Amino acid sequence: MELDILLKIFLAAILGGIVGLERELSQKEAGLRTNILIAVGSAFITILSIKIASAAQVGDPARLSAQIVSGIGFLGAGAIIQARFAVHGLTTAATIWTVAAIGIGVGSGYYFTSFLVTILVLIILSMFRAISDMLERQKKMYAYIIRIEDNAALMIEIKKLLIDLNIHYIRSNLRKYDSAYEIELVFITSETKNNLFVERIMPIQGILEIINESL
Repeated sequence: MELDILLKIFLAAILGGIVGLERELSQKEAGLRTNILIAVGSAFITILSIKIASAAQVGDPARLSAQIVSGIGFLGAGAIIQARFAVHGLTTAATIWTVAAIGIGVGSGYYFTSFLVTILVLIILSMFRAISDMLERQKKMYAYIIRIEDNAALMIEIKKLLIDLNIHYIRSNLRKYDSAYEIELVFITSETKNNLFVERIMPIQGILEIINESL
C-alpha cells in the first residue's frame, strides 16, 4: 500500500520535473524545484484525500483536492506582475495551475492521461514559444512625438488606447509647455498595430500634432 503511494509521488515528481526543466531552461521564475514541489504536493494531498475518505467511509474524497485548485490560485497570482501597463507572468501562473492538475491526476490514478497532459504542456511551451519568437522578430520600433492640449484626460485616453491595442511602450517622456503637453512615446510592435494606433489616435479631439520619429 505504501509502495503504491510512493510510486505515485515519484511519478508526479518526474512529470512535474519535466515541465519544470523546460521552465528552468527558459529562465522563468517557477523553475524545476517549484514545479516538482507543486506536482508532488498536489499528488500527495489527492492521495490523502482519497485514503481518508475511504478509511472513514464518510465524506467527500475530492474535498482536499478541491482545495488544491483554489489554493494554487494564490501561488499563481504571486507569479503575475503588472508594470507599466503590461502584465507579465501569466504563462508561468497557468503552468503552475496545470502542473497542480497533473499532480492531482497522478494522485487519482490517471497515469497515462497525466503523462499525455505533460507532453502537451511541453509542446505548448516550446513549439508555440518558437512561433511567438518568430512573430516577435517581425516587430519594429516606433517613436512618436505627440503634442496635445493642456488636458490630463487626453493623456489617460492615449494610455487607454495603448492598453486596448496591447502595445507596451519601452520609453515615455512628458514635457509641459505654456498651453500644451508634449509626449514622447517609443514602443515595439507590429506594423499592423502601429497603423491601428495612428488611425485611432488621429481623430482624438485635442491632439495638436503627431510627429513620427520611428527608428
